[in-house]
Amino acid sequence: MDQNTECTVYVGNLDPQVSEELLYELFVQVAPVCRIRYPKDKVKQEHQGFAFVELFSEADCDFAIKSLNNTVSLFGKVLKVRRTLENAKNSGPVFTRAKLFVKNLDSTIDATQIQKLFGKFGPLAKPPQLFTLKDGALRCAYVYFTTFRHSDEALEKLNNQIVANRIISVDYAFKEGKAGEKHGDPVERLLDEEAQKHGVVKPT
Repeated sequence: MDQNTECTVYVGNLDPQVSEELLYELFVQVAPVCRIRYPKDKVKQEHQGFAFVELFSEADCDFAIKSLNNTVSLFGKVLKVRRTLENAKNSGPVFTRAKLFVKNLDSTIDATQIQKLFGKFGPLAKPPQLFTLKDGALRCAYVYFTTFRHSDEALEKLNNQIVANRIISVDYAFKEGKAGEKHGDPVERLLDEEAQKHGVVKPT
């Protein structure tokens, strides 16, 4: 029986002590539960810290996320609840950890050209965002890849390269609300690997 990704939420940051029964009891308080998929390590047979909870409607998913994401703590860990990537078109971007910051772009460069340039290395999670700094003197962009494998390659190949007669700079973007911390750290990369293994992100 295939999982209905339109009505499925990803639940992360789960403590190993959290059972499938406890997850069910938690979610059924906010919405009817269709089923739960709680992956285990094939060798150790231990839960891997995340689960997929299928509900009966997208409205149920939205309410569950609003009610449970970053609000409930189980065994000292705050739950992370979000839509699966397959439904990102309807619910907004889910995976934005592989986020690059590009600066010193020529004024003639637009979002379509940025997408074409960076899209050579892999699919983007959403369209690039163009903006300016230093009172409009410095043209920049955010580029969102679906996996670090592709963003790493783009950074390696495009950083300090000439694009439209300008040497562009490419690096990982700073995390929002976390001063001095950039995307691409070991924890985010581990989450990326887990997401690919279990279908949240397609390893294209």
